[in-house]
Amino acid sequence: MLLPPSFPLSPALRARGRCAVALATAALIGLSACGGGVEDLGKDIANGALCGLANCKSSKEVAAQDLRLGGSLRREDGRVTADLGFSYRANLLTVVRLDAPDAMWLMPGNVRLSPTSDLGDTLAAQVLSAQEAWTIRLQHGGQTHDSTVSLPAAVQIRVAAPSSLQRSQAQFSSALAGPAGLQPQLSLADGECQLADGRSVRWTGYRGGPQARLQATSADRSLYTVSLEDLQASLDQAAAGAAGGGANTAVTVKQCRLALVWEYRAKGTVAPGLSSYSLVNGISQARQALSYLNDR
Repeated sequence: MLLPPSFPLSPALRARGRCAVALATAALIGLSACGGGVEDLGKDIANGALCGLANCKSSKEVAAQDLRLGGSLRREDGRVTADLGFSYRANLLTVVRLDAPDAMWLMPGNVRLSPTSDLGDTLAAQVLSAQEAWTIRLQHGGQTHDSTVSLPAAVQIRVAAPSSLQRSQAQFSSALAGPAGLQPQLSLADGECQLADGRSVRWTGYRGGPQARLQATSADRSLYTVSLEDLQASLDQAAAGAAGGGANTAVTVKQCRLALVWEYRAKGTVAPGLSSYSLVNGISQARQALSYLNDR
């Protein structure tokens, strides 16, 4: 499935997928006792069990115009990572698993994307490259569908925020070199925090964060400021989720070690033969580490 970018599978779906793996494994054991054709037939049974329990379809059963491509190409520190997948029409809860002979490549380089889970809901590849223009080539039903993505200019943090922040400082600033005309998004990507009630929480891959406000620009950099009140509110929200509470759960972060990500995003062009609901993005980002203390 593509739960395109940053839409993880729900715990229920993951649990169903694990049950499917167990069923498929049991089937394979039975086939081994019978002998002959085990590998291919076993794969078919395993894939069928996974799809049956996790609401997915094989790409061989889906017309190209019903394939909803989504995800991103992301650049950081000279690495380009593709994280892509398919859902069905407008339905984000239906996996479309890419089954042979269907396949997808990242070009230039003919780098084949590989499934990252037993369910086959995401496909990934990583290359070291300064290339900005990329093609995502899908081979489906004997036809070729090319989508294109241009990555924003590489991001560099020219002047980083102080490595240690206190809430009473009111705000912090960072100067970035990046693509002209695009506003960066700031994410609290990774955090390890202590709450005011003594509990500890951790998260990775968090997409939310405070707003960065442009203060000044020059030939090679832009200066952004972030309110530490906004940072505290974003940290409390991230921590509430990491602690297992709902959106309305009240927690207060006391201190944190953080990895902040500054991200620029540009929309790609999806092959016209695929679903009109498709969406791919090109992303360039830079990361900075800091510690934070809520001293109020």
